[in-house]
Amino acid sequence: MSSRPIHLVGVGGAGMSGLARLAAQAGYRVSGTDREEGPALAALRVEGIDARAGHDAGAVPDDVEAVVVSTAIPEHNPDVVEARRRGVPVLHRADLLAELMERRRGLAVAGAHGKSTTSAMLALALGDASACIGATTEAGAGTGASWGEGEWFVAEADESDRSLLRLAPEAAVITNVDHDHHTHFPTIESVEEVFRDFLGRLPADGVYVAGPDERARALADAAPCPSLRVGPGGDLWVQEDPDGARAVTADGESVALRLGVPGDHNRDNAACALLLARWCGVPLDVAADRLAGFHGVGRRFEERGVAGGVRVVDDYAHHPAELRATLAAARESGPSRVVAVFQPHLYSRTEALHEELGSALGAADLAVVTEIYAAREEPSPGVTGRLVADAVPSGTATVFAPTLDDAARVVVETARDGDLVLTLGAGDVTILGKELLTRLGNEFGHGESDREQRPSTP
Repeated sequence: MSSRPIHLVGVGGAGMSGLARLAAQAGYRVSGTDREEGPALAALRVEGIDARAGHDAGAVPDDVEAVVVSTAIPEHNPDVVEARRRGVPVLHRADLLAELMERRRGLAVAGAHGKSTTSAMLALALGDASACIGATTEAGAGTGASWGEGEWFVAEADESDRSLLRLAPEAAVITNVDHDHHTHFPTIESVEEVFRDFLGRLPADGVYVAGPDERARALADAAPCPSLRVGPGGDLWVQEDPDGARAVTADGESVALRLGVPGDHNRDNAACALLLARWCGVPLDVAADRLAGFHGVGRRFEERGVAGGVRVVDDYAHHPAELRATLAAARESGPSRVVAVFQPHLYSRTEALHEELGSALGAADLAVVTEIYAAREEPSPGVTGRLVADAVPSGTATVFAPTLDDAARVVVETARDGDLVLTLGAGDVTILGKELLTRLGNEFGHGESDREQRPSTP
């Protein structure tokens, strides 16, 4: 076990907090800073990690051997400036991930959508695997990472900054290929090129598992190793029958598939995980039984609660394909209506995809669209959340509510008993669920059904 001291900048982020926990469990001495206090820092301190709020050169240990950053950390960050001054190596987060992966047999899960969920499913299906996932998991103690005793290491591989090219796994999954991250990838062909480079680095005795997406399947010729396909006509697929979903293989094996999360997209994610776990030597029935305990990862159809007969669920969906999948999954429980509160994420994404985003929201009965969550971007003239709202089909009632407070007011004024309210987006819309439950409870009671108190608003 290495005890070398490392310092992570932005340690409270979804990916970085997981890396910090993983490194600490692997024996590293870990410290880190983030812009402000939050649950992730508190969770890391429980793990014995020196996680501090506020970037500060003084927080960088005297004997630190490496400072680790993500793409989002600027060069003028005080911790980074101090590292440069001392001549301490500044590593990208993927370099640390690759270093940790080298201690185990590495498996990487990539793709435009579903990679966090598929990674978590794969880690669970394998048994006692190590994992580093960009969303909170049940085993992650407030992060998405855990250091297991088994031989496998599952890593979520990120194409957005091309950092997946720093990893050297034995095998890989690509769930699907879609055009996103428009400031980095001008065309979908440029996205495909990165995935091709990634697959070209697999070893000849490895394997590539392609999701049911046609573009993912078409990448198989880039891999120097055998490929396996998920979906009809492939090596494993999910079929529905009167008794529920079943995972079926091309050689005739069939097992029941019971998941605690809804949606065809999650059944496809599970199929990818099962197929790679089978290649790793886990019997299909054992892997499927393990997945019966899967109830999702943080911010992926995450239950917030019920108040006044209204169920509130939070989801990270911020791309048209993700919105379509999540809204379709929402219908499976048979709600009276599906109310989508969507916060567009990034000016570049909104400008490029506002028509597709609006079209996807047409699957809701009521769409409430807020202003754009800027994140790391500067405002772009003429690009606002209203572009998305205006693109929602006329058959869906639509309200443009610029602030989260405006959105909460609209939901409370229009909510009906039996509604399912989804808070959707990659920004701070995630905080809205708790606020909605409070307001709905105050207005209509906290029970699961208060139909007699329901307003008659449409």
